[in-house]
Amino acid sequence: MHNNLDRQEAIRIAKEKMQKKKEKEAREEKEFYERITSGTPWLIFKFVVAFCSLVLLISTIEVFVDGPTKKLDEEAWSIDKNWEYRRHTVLNVEGYMFAPQNGDWFERIENSLNITYSPILKVGKKLSYDVQENKTTIRRHVETRARSIFTWFPEFQLLLLIPLLTFIFRQQSAWFNFARITSLIVVFPGTLMVIYFAIF
Repeated sequence: MHNNLDRQEAIRIAKEKMQKKKEKEAREEKEFYERITSGTPWLIFKFVVAFCSLVLLISTIEVFVDGPTKKLDEEAWSIDKNWEYRRHTVLNVEGYMFAPQNGDWFERIENSLNITYSPILKVGKKLSYDVQENKTTIRRHVETRARSIFTWFPEFQLLLLIPLLTFIFRQQSAWFNFARITSLIVVFPGTLMVIYFAIF
């Protein structure tokens, strides 16, 4: 009987210790969540959310809306020998990279080149030209700029959604902290790099 009481007392003490440990961990998690969602850390994160949301909006408009189109002289382009794409000709057109398939490029009609710019950033977006398919058929070919936000859609936009979704669905969880850190050390610097390459 005495052993049974000692065992019950030991179980009760162990339960109390476990309960106190859980309460301490919950209190520490709550304090950490309150610390990262207030003050300077939260202000920095809100800046990242606003910046990435603005870039998301602008880049989506850039992809779906065309800006002005300009006719190009034959001297406005050159073959870029620094790049090798199989079955593609890599062109440098006003400093922008286009990579049409050889079949389309070799059959193009001279003096039919046009470049279309994006509406906001005014960077080269599309290269278009006439292709002689046979003796009687001519078709217009449109080539989107290679290695740019125009060919990275929708992956780039999905990446930019991470900070916004993290902000909207914030809650005290490991997922929130992981997404917040990813936004700060991956998405934000990655967005700055993409903007640099999109403009220059």
